[in-house]
Formats: sequence, C-alpha cells, structure tokens
Amino acid sequence: MRLLFIATLLAVNLFALERCAMLTQKVRVAHFKEFGTSFPYQYAVAQLEQESGCRASISNDGVGSQGVAQITYRWWKPVLDKHGITEIGSIQGSTRAQAVIMRHLHVTGRPLWITYQRYNGGDWVLKEIKKAGVENWEKAKAQCTRGNSHFTLKNGTVQTRNNCDINYEYSKNIFKYGKQYGDIKDNAQYHFW
Repeated sequence: MRLLFIATLLAVNLFALERCAMLTQKVRVAHFKEFGTSFPYQYAVAQLEQESGCRASISNDGVGSQGVAQITYRWWKPVLDKHGITEIGSIQGSTRAQAVIMRHLHVTGRPLWITYQRYNGGDWVLKEIKKAGVENWEKAKAQCTRGNSHFTLKNGTVQTRNNCDINYEYSKNIFKYGKQYGDIKDNAQYHFW
C-alpha cells in the first residue's frame, strides 16, 4: 500500500512538472514584457506550480481564485483593468495577469522573495520586515505573528496550519522549484534573496 502511495505521488509530481514545463515559454514572454529580459522567469513558472500545479482551474479557496496563477479577479480588477486584462481563466490571460500583478508588487532593488510573499499573503511581509529592521527572510519570519488557517480536506478532516509557515514556505518553494524551469541567473536588478 505504501509503495502504491509513493508511486502515485511521484506520478502526480511528474505530471505537474510536465504541465509547468509546457507553460515556460508563455510565462517567459509575459514576464519579459513586464520586467525585461534579465528577469529570472523560472521563478514565475515555479509560482504556477505552487499555486495550481500548472492547472487552469477555479480554486476551492472560497474567494474565487482562478487560472494557473490562482488570481482573484475582484481583488486585482483595478490593476488588471489598466492593462486591458478582463479574463484570467485561460492560460494566456492568467500568465499575463500574473506578470502584471508581480510587476505591480515588485519594488526595484528589493529581493524577489518579498514580491512572491506579497503575491501569496499580502503586505504582512512588509510589516514583518519593518519590525525586523532588515530585508532578511529568517529575521522577518521571526517577527511573524499571523495566527492559523483551517482547511477542510477532501476526506472531511480539518487541517490547521500556521499562516506564517504557509507564507514563508511559499517563497522557499518558489526558489526550490524554479531551478527546474530556466537558467537566468539572479542579477543586480533581480535577485531572489
């Protein structure tokens, strides 16, 4: 039984990796338009893996997140409208919206981990950085006091997770997964850490 579970888990991960690899060029083009060609787009592909397993779907999150980038249109409508983006359910619409939102969130000179955490958990990370007095992942996490979230799993059980762990794990996963999808090195303009 355990071997079957492990085999199933590996197959699911391989399918996600394959789906994400097929999106690489679309993500690359969308992010190069927003950030320029020195942007390490592979992190944006990793973000899609983290958000949806690179599936164009509507989330069960209760807030209407959709597409491969799991964007909630009503939250991002003013930003997306400025760029003529009215549809985010398709892969094209979702990857374009992802790039526009990331550009909106990114502050030049700041590490990308901050931008990705803002995408995932809002501006809480900025408050934690301010309390830490430095843009350092470990020190900012040490200042995090966000509480817990409760998730109902498919089998009906409720899982409780700390919101600090969720948000700070997000940027670590983006960095780790990104290595699979591209080779643009972090640089003076765009560095992850």
